[in-house]
Amino acid sequence: MKKSIHSYAWIPGWSPEAVEYVAPKAAAKGFNHVVIPMRDHAAIHPSEIARVFDAQGITPVVTATQLPDADISSLDPDIRKRGLDRHRASLKLARDMGAYHMGGIIYGLFGKADAAATDAQRKVAADSLAILADEAKPMGIRLAMEILNRYETNMFNTVDDAIAFVKLSGSDNLFLHLDTFHMNMEEADMAAALKRALPYLVYFEMDQNDRGLLDRGAIDFGPLLQILKESGYSDIIGAEAFSSAVSGPEVARGVSAWRPLFTDGDQVADSANIVLKRVFG
Repeated sequence: MKKSIHSYAWIPGWSPEAVEYVAPKAAAKGFNHVVIPMRDHAAIHPSEIARVFDAQGITPVVTATQLPDADISSLDPDIRKRGLDRHRASLKLARDMGAYHMGGIIYGLFGKADAAATDAQRKVAADSLAILADEAKPMGIRLAMEILNRYETNMFNTVDDAIAFVKLSGSDNLFLHLDTFHMNMEEADMAAALKRALPYLVYFEMDQNDRGLLDRGAIDFGPLLQILKESGYSDIIGAEAFSSAVSGPEVARGVSAWRPLFTDGDQVADSANIVLKRVFG
């Protein structure tokens, strides 16, 4: 099984020193993929990540971001170009550390918007991702869009709208990342939405309703994991959680992690393994 866990379960934010701490922790808990957020390119040292992860038998999974003045969904061509250039820099870092998957909010800005995205914004974002997806292919990297809730993006919030976006791009190297925290808010039927997403799905992320430990909370992962098992899904299943006792100020602000839901990432890893074992043994 391709099992992934977010590095932020253990650390307040990514730093060059984080790799030596996170990699053995994740490996000891049986995870073979670890998420590295690439918010600050200066903090990403790809050769060191490749060395340490390879020694632990771990493959990096990266998330990439856009900025207000570097955004592929902008109708301003200069801002859009800077967004493309930022993603190109992220792709090079991903390649050099040995990642084959670049995901996250790659289609625009993260955060609460003032209005719904326009068709024009979706079109330029889809066209831009099609270009980047083509450039990523020879690097051995695929692109995966994480579907977020309405308070964190206005581009799309449901599986159906995200599939429409993929089709709009026309790319065969652009896929979906489902996160149950967001699905729980936006999908009327999570199981049905998951089934519709399967042809495009490369990352299924378990994330509890309060973003705390996975083996307790309102979301029952069992039926969703059973769908993955019965469908023959063989790609990444991830675990994510946030706690004010671990998250640094920037991370806590971004995900509103105001409560100490756990004190150490080992608890998150253990809770994920409990949930997975119930279905996969």
